[in-house]
Amino acid sequence: MTSVKGFRDFYPEEKRTLNYIFDIWKSVAQKYGYQEIDIPILEPVEIYNKSGEEIPEQIYSFIDKGKRALALRPETTPSVARMVKQKSSLKKPIKWYSISQCYRYERVQKGRSREFFQFNLDYLGTKSMESDAEVITTLIKILTSLKLTENDFCIKISNRKLINDLFRNLKILCVKDIARLLDKRSRISDKELKTELVNLDLSSRQVKGVLDFLNFKELKQIKIESEGLDELKELFDILKRYKLTKFLKLDLSIMRGFDYYTGTVFEAFDKKGDLRSIAGGGRYDNLAGMPGVGYGFGDTVLNIFLEEKKLLPELNSETDIFIIPIKNLDKCIPIAEELRKSNIKVNLDLLKRSISKNLDYANKEKIPYVLIIGEDELKKNKVKLKNMFSGEEKLTSVKNVIKEIQNGT
Repeated sequence: MTSVKGFRDFYPEEKRTLNYIFDIWKSVAQKYGYQEIDIPILEPVEIYNKSGEEIPEQIYSFIDKGKRALALRPETTPSVARMVKQKSSLKKPIKWYSISQCYRYERVQKGRSREFFQFNLDYLGTKSMESDAEVITTLIKILTSLKLTENDFCIKISNRKLINDLFRNLKILCVKDIARLLDKRSRISDKELKTELVNLDLSSRQVKGVLDFLNFKELKQIKIESEGLDELKELFDILKRYKLTKFLKLDLSIMRGFDYYTGTVFEAFDKKGDLRSIAGGGRYDNLAGMPGVGYGFGDTVLNIFLEEKKLLPELNSETDIFIIPIKNLDKCIPIAEELRKSNIKVNLDLLKRSISKNLDYANKEKIPYVLIIGEDELKKNKVKLKNMFSGEEKLTSVKNVIKEIQNGT
């Protein structure tokens, strides 16, 4: 019997890696004043009506006993918007983050599973580009906290208002169709893109116009009047103050597949282009009853990226010490409890194995300390402490064991 396809088991070592990522997500969010929330695993299906074309097709949905159409959450932004709408007493700005398990029935492939953990960070209550800049800054700070550099990733930024104005300037009406096409720009060749644009009945002038603006590398190349262009100029100027320009790239093919984005849109990509988007988000001013900006950040692509870069640390067991009783388990239980009262994480052998088997177990579990307690040690009111990393052994008191472990010496 194996797990359901697209769903993952997390053994202790894998869960430690996941918690390492979670801790960095939380740490950066809290440094910038964001507060943690949680959302239900079930929502009404209709809450995802503005989640673009893909999401509604990938939802795990069912009719419950009350004849309600419900869905396992495929993403978190619609839930955040619902929470904001239903509590009018919330004070602005609203700065929230969450880590939620999400579910999408999609084709399982590299970087895509049918369940994943998503970090969501949102700033609501203002249309200022300062909030867009801060949100993007937290994303960059998370990636650099994971020891990634400007040689490893970049943040591609665009603006939906600007794109719409460029379409309007070219007299293009099938905006949504092109938006969905551009959303998969990184996965198709220039030739395929041109063919797809022609298939949308665009004239040769319109096709050329779209391909031309997709090649713009600098804002000064854009010559039309657009509120979106003004917003992008302001956003890039603010991000200069954060000294983050080296991580940024203008890319007008970034559209984001969700229909609720209204302004700034951005995605994080690996520089080699081997992986899917690492994270993505943007401004949504019509979803929550007030303006907002935020992003979602899944664990699956990130984990692959860090693994390929050899940046996932080898994490030891959370256990601080393993106690090996020598035919005196009853006398070791009080010692274990004394250590636990001092906030030391203790594993006590209950299988009554040999010392060699227990040492082998502690070594494999990467437990840093072992306490060997026999009758001879107890007669001297001592215990034998072994440092599993250095191999050093010494007779000492329980009080000294507590001090040594707490001091990490």
